[in-house]
Amino acid sequence: MTLRLDPKKFRRDLTAHSVSFFALDQTVAVDDHAIDALIVESQAACGRPARICLHTMPDADFHEMVVLERPGHYFPPHRHVFKGESLHLIEGRLAVFTFDDRGGVLSATVLGRNGNLIARVGANVWHFTMPLTDPVIYHESKPGPFLGVRDRDFAPWAPRRTVKNTWDDYCAGLMNMVAA
Repeated sequence: MTLRLDPKKFRRDLTAHSVSFFALDQTVAVDDHAIDALIVESQAACGRPARICLHTMPDADFHEMVVLERPGHYFPPHRHVFKGESLHLIEGRLAVFTFDDRGGVLSATVLGRNGNLIARVGANVWHFTMPLTDPVIYHESKPGPFLGVRDRDFAPWAPRRTVKNTWDDYCAGLMNMVAA
């Protein structure tokens, strides 16, 4: 039997960039089985990030997601001009960086079981998350609705996703700040 998210509780969004599922009802719970199924879904998609959206639609006023990321995936530093976000660790270790307008690191916070468990990034703050374990799973919450490409600004000083060798070097430099 293949481990899958309960289709009576979640629907797959085939239009999303990551492996994404939306809750079918406004009252929903995520248990260990759902987390295990999210891991399987990511593995089946060649290690792509995966998420369970606890809201029912992208246009919801408030977004809560259980997010799975793996090392080697890069979503460039960015900011949400009118939206802050909170990250609450569920499993693994996650580095959360904030930057000034020139790309200088303002903070480097590691979320992990024996330390920080929650981080908040304010509105209009450049930030970047980097998985330190495979996988890392966290709960993310922020205002909606999702605005597509207008939902965030990518940092002009950060490497683009399309040039892997430059973002590998960039991430290695950031990793040195949190390695211990």
